[in-house]
Amino acid sequence: MARAFTTAYAQHDARDGHDRSYADAGVRAARFATGKLVEVLSQKRPGQDAPWAALRSEHARQMAKISSVVVPDGAPAVTSSSALVRVGYTLTTTPASGRSRTTDEQLALRLDHTAEGWRVAALPWA
Repeated sequence: MARAFTTAYAQHDARDGHDRSYADAGVRAARFATGKLVEVLSQKRPGQDAPWAALRSEHARQMAKISSVVVPDGAPAVTSSSALVRVGYTLTTTPASGRSRTTDEQLALRLDHTAEGWRVAALPWA
């Protein structure tokens, strides 16, 4: 679940006819979420306008490759109902022209076990 959520949340396609904002990735990631987070993920936030405009100007696509899923040092132990994990991934930004760029990223997730299975309930430190 952590891998699927992170991939959906981190990947963006700013080419014509694809994503309209970062919120589109949030909508995709909401399939793997629960509770209030489902609603929050689809909201467009003003702080995203400038980075989105930069991606759009390049007609860039971002792809995430998961490198690790771990319980962070000092985090509570995983239980049958919840877990805190850190997902590491490499984000590759490929513009329509020019060189691709890669960055190493991470995302902290709180997972809750629900009737539908494990779901992301929060993004601590986001």
